[in-house]
Amino acid sequence: MKTVYLSLLLTTMAFGCGGSKPEPQGPAEKAGEAVDDAATDVKDEAKDAAESTGDAAENAGDKVEEKTD
Repeated sequence: MKTVYLSLLLTTMAFGCGGSKPEPQGPAEKAGEAVDDAATDVKDEAKDAAESTGDAAENAGDKVEEKTD
């Protein structure tokens, strides 16, 4: 009797695990990924721009300091 229950359990688990496929992505999921990618790109570009601005300000400050010394 244990063998029957064990066989039934293993068969059920095999069908349950083997039959699960990931659902295909719909338009909403694809659009969400596109928005996430765009937000990441904007964040990276803003960070680069801030670093460039900081470097330019530092260079300008150095030039002012040189002129006033």
